[in-house]
Amino acid sequence: MLRIYLCLALIFYSFLSFSQGNKNLYKQYRTGPDPDGFYHIWNYSLHGGLNLINSDQSYTKNSIGKVVGFEVQKLESKTFGFSTGFEFNEIQYQYDGFLENSTDTLNWLSFPLSIRLYPSRRLLFEVGMKYHYFLNAKNSITKNAVTGSFQYPRESFGNIFGTFIAIQYQIWKRLNVGAQYQYLKGRKRNPSEIQPNIFNGLTIKFSAFIKNPMKRPELN
Repeated sequence: MLRIYLCLALIFYSFLSFSQGNKNLYKQYRTGPDPDGFYHIWNYSLHGGLNLINSDQSYTKNSIGKVVGFEVQKLESKTFGFSTGFEFNEIQYQYDGFLENSTDTLNWLSFPLSIRLYPSRRLLFEVGMKYHYFLNAKNSITKNAVTGSFQYPRESFGNIFGTFIAIQYQIWKRLNVGAQYQYLKGRKRNPSEIQPNIFNGLTIKFSAFIKNPMKRPELN
């Protein structure tokens, strides 16, 4: 994983240098302000999507979960900025040959923090980390002998950290579509249990900005 993120950092630096180089060329050979140099310092977006995430264990296979969330973006320039927010993440995976091929459903409240880079006004690259606050988990067929519920005891899972990389493209007005790779790793709560604590996979994401990035901000 370290090599992957070192490569990503190098790619981000290359894109940033390229973007800044274009800006410097404009300043050198043109006069007056860059007509395409506008951007919204603050913007907000809503997103939803599908989680195609599995554990790192050979006895599970991925199922389809959901994600919905809200993000706040702050740009330092037209090409570089930061983002944070919160989202509800549902991860599902199915046991293969264990627990009668049942399905686990895990729910987290997640808090992302990321760096964003715009090589163009429509294209977005992003890398960051997430803190996942554990809400609950359940199995599709196994009941808790004490409570009669399908939910796991809270100590079966816990809060975890994760990293992610993403790409998004603005396809129409404020609407974006993208893909995100996530890696989540937590502490093994009970070594004698088969429930996993490491997860990874893709998220297919659809998002919409509140302010149109293609429209120049109104001057107060």
